[in-house]
Amino acid sequence: MNRKYAFAGVISVILLGSLGVSVYLATSTTTVVLTELGQIGTGGRAEFVDVVGDIAYGIDGDEVTPGGLVLIDISDPTNPIQLSSWSDGGHPFELDVDGNFVYVADGFEGLEIMNVTDPENPSEIAQYDGSGEIYDVQIVGDIAYVADWNWGLLVLNISNPRTPNLIASRSITGACLHLHVEGNLVYASDHRSEQTGLVVYNISDPTNPLLVGTYMPDADIWNPVSNGDYIYAGNHALHGREFLVLNATNPDDIQDISQYEPGGSVFSIAVIDEVAYLASYQLGLIVVDVSDVASLTYMGRFYDGGESYDVCVVGDIIYVADGPDGLEIIQMTMI
Repeated sequence: MNRKYAFAGVISVILLGSLGVSVYLATSTTTVVLTELGQIGTGGRAEFVDVVGDIAYGIDGDEVTPGGLVLIDISDPTNPIQLSSWSDGGHPFELDVDGNFVYVADGFEGLEIMNVTDPENPSEIAQYDGSGEIYDVQIVGDIAYVADWNWGLLVLNISNPRTPNLIASRSITGACLHLHVEGNLVYASDHRSEQTGLVVYNISDPTNPLLVGTYMPDADIWNPVSNGDYIYAGNHALHGREFLVLNATNPDDIQDISQYEPGGSVFSIAVIDEVAYLASYQLGLIVVDVSDVASLTYMGRFYDGGESYDVCVVGDIIYVADGPDGLEIIQMTMI
């Protein structure tokens, strides 16, 4: 296991010699202590993690050793144990867990539905191809909302997971990379050349999504999540590495509120109460106070030289899909 570093407190400039990156961070008097509890490799490159109960459901981007879907027992966070893995030669990107089923968005194979009743022996029970390039999925009740690169937003009835049925679809101008469901709204990404905005649909009737509005800033919005009246996202534009906060009180008129520049590309965000957890590809885990959305403040950072793709938070435990370093389990203590 590599030596780990946790940073907290007032930091203005951090020099990462090995990466050759100068990182400028806002100052704050609010801090956290971030302590690694455990770590486990996923076979190649950990790119996504979701936690339900005592199991972490991960995605490994290297489908050779072993890659694909990886199930990890985290009942003892200091000693995570791999239970199983499954791959079929595709390239999974994200997943969602619903009871005994895992829905895997695979960029090469479509939507793959896995039975994980026996977590040591996951099995595929169905597949929905779509255009063949599916990048994101979120389950709400008996409905799967799917981001299809070529076909846009897809809505599937999964009341019987073995026979998913398309009940609605909405094409978008560009390519659909991500989506996030909040209440009766879906925020779907609309990737157009170097810009990515949002297309907002009302899904009160899932069989007939209604366009509410669009938002196309001069940015490349990445992996948006909503929490109440706000949308949080990364900016993947060539010259932009900001963490963005948007006001979605009126989803037909989304407005910029603020941005925070941690210095690295923000791949994923989790927002719990008034704290945002950022998975930064270059900088690891960054914790930001968003209690005042107009003035975001740095709280702490955990960095180990990996490549952080995703973050999931359960209580005071943070799970980071950290590329070649696998799954990292970090405890956070407020001070």
